[in-house]
Amino acid sequence: MERHATLQTMTRSLSLFALCGAMSFAAWAEELALVGAWTLNVERTEAIQPDNSTGRWWEGLGGNFSTSVSVGGIPVPTGSPGPEPEIGSPGPPQMLRCQTLTVERLDDGLLLTYQGVGSEEIRPGAYRGMRSQWSRRKLASNYESTTRKVKRSLEVGRDGRLLMSVTINPRKGKTLRYKRVFDRA
Repeated sequence: MERHATLQTMTRSLSLFALCGAMSFAAWAEELALVGAWTLNVERTEAIQPDNSTGRWWEGLGGNFSTSVSVGGIPVPTGSPGPEPEIGSPGPPQMLRCQTLTVERLDDGLLLTYQGVGSEEIRPGAYRGMRSQWSRRKLASNYESTTRKVKRSLEVGRDGRLLMSVTINPRKGKTLRYKRVFDRA
């Protein structure tokens, strides 16, 4: 009888251990969906662009926006080609200007690094003027400035690719939508 009770206890312990292992594997697998390095897939990106009446996805960025630096509201030349932005007009979100994107898990959030452009820390809820939430396969965030509202999402599809969607709704002007597809690097 004692041997049977010991065997039951060992079986329960092993089951509990296996369950804990499965749960930690699930947490590890959950993290792997969004976390990692991603490289832009130009062909797929061109194929899925919404009709913004601005031509190709990169023309919309160069036509309505350009990267700029301003000091006290006065544009400073950066040597980049393209039309000068209107005074006070914001540039495109960093995520639309990168070719490579890295998503890393932090203790209390995510770190998005846009190679050659910059990085940003994302935390759940409201943080630095941005509202964000994420799940295993999707990150959604939005923010509002005095000139526009921006909604962004990163979602890992069933095919393993990362779909980036950005909607820019300026206070004056047409709403612009951009989509970009990234492959795991």
